[in-house]
Amino acid sequence: MDTKNIEELINLLKENDLTELEYEKDDEHIRIKRANSESYAQPVSVSPQHSNPSHHIMAPKEVVTSSNTINAPTIGVFYTAKSPQDPPYVKPGDHIKQGDVVGVIEAMKVFTNVVADHDGIVEKVLVNNEEGVEYDQPLIQIK
Repeated sequence: MDTKNIEELINLLKENDLTELEYEKDDEHIRIKRANSESYAQPVSVSPQHSNPSHHIMAPKEVVTSSNTINAPTIGVFYTAKSPQDPPYVKPGDHIKQGDVVGVIEAMKVFTNVVADHDGIVEKVLVNNEEGVEYDQPLIQIK
């Protein structure tokens, strides 16, 4: 694992306010823990960051109680289609079956399929394309 990948893991830890992150792939294994905030020295001054607003900001979870949902299997950026030119995997009114791919989540250049865990009809896609999502966040409302 190179330092760029380690830096991406550290950024993922910070961006999602996690205290610990563990990554394992093949024979590579790394665990990153964040120290308690009390052990950090207080910053003297902070210079403003000049960056463009990102559309990858975590969205607040929408409360869904009236029907079943398909939830995010991991944290990352949710994509509704395979590529920008392709149609979305699902849209409201579509009939889906258990095992159908209904979206993709990308985290650190690793893509994870979001798979329907039961049959139903798509009622609403709860998050936008290229929107940051949290683990177990409802993504698609089905009936």
